[in-house]
Amino acid sequence: MTKRIRWVLAVFVLVGAAILSTGCLFNMFQTARMLEAGDVGIVVGSGLIDLAVDDDPVWTLTPQARLAFGLSDAVNLGLHTGAMIPLSTGDPGWMGVVGDLKFSLLNDPESVSLAIGFGGGNGIHFIGWGVFGEVFLDLNVFPLYFAYQPTIPLSEAGFGVWHDVAIGLSLWISDSARLLLEVDTRNLGMWVYGLALEVSF
Repeated sequence: MTKRIRWVLAVFVLVGAAILSTGCLFNMFQTARMLEAGDVGIVVGSGLIDLAVDDDPVWTLTPQARLAFGLSDAVNLGLHTGAMIPLSTGDPGWMGVVGDLKFSLLNDPESVSLAIGFGGGNGIHFIGWGVFGEVFLDLNVFPLYFAYQPTIPLSEAGFGVWHDVAIGLSLWISDSARLLLEVDTRNLGMWVYGLALEVSF
């Protein structure tokens, strides 16, 4: 399959997922692992979050899709979208869309991988527009990864920084596919449990 066909297919899948699956908090579903130049990565998964109202649980699914492109072996471009679907009503709502650039700082398969990035977008995640930084650390000797996003919502009246943190397991099921089992939190006050399949080609 040529690289052009792969890119067109990947864009088609992301747009389709955005249309078919429209949370209050994105799962990061991303690690320090980098795509090689010209490769495409697709992540499809969902989070589960309790958006309690008056102390009554409101469990909500957050189906999400992430598309990433290897601009080079050390630079990746990503797009992420999703939806939230309260289990009590089943009424879907679009979560928004974010984009980011990720840069590899260290990639040692025998020890750790480290990457940083930045991005922004619009959606419920930011209560409007927002920007964020990224730090990713993978422990390659054990399938554990950590991610941190300091987030600045641009729609808020005053300046503030939210701290999004993810801890997860990266479980390879083939040479080009892995499961991401993840817990995300914002300011230790909002928790999202996520499971996703990542495929690269």
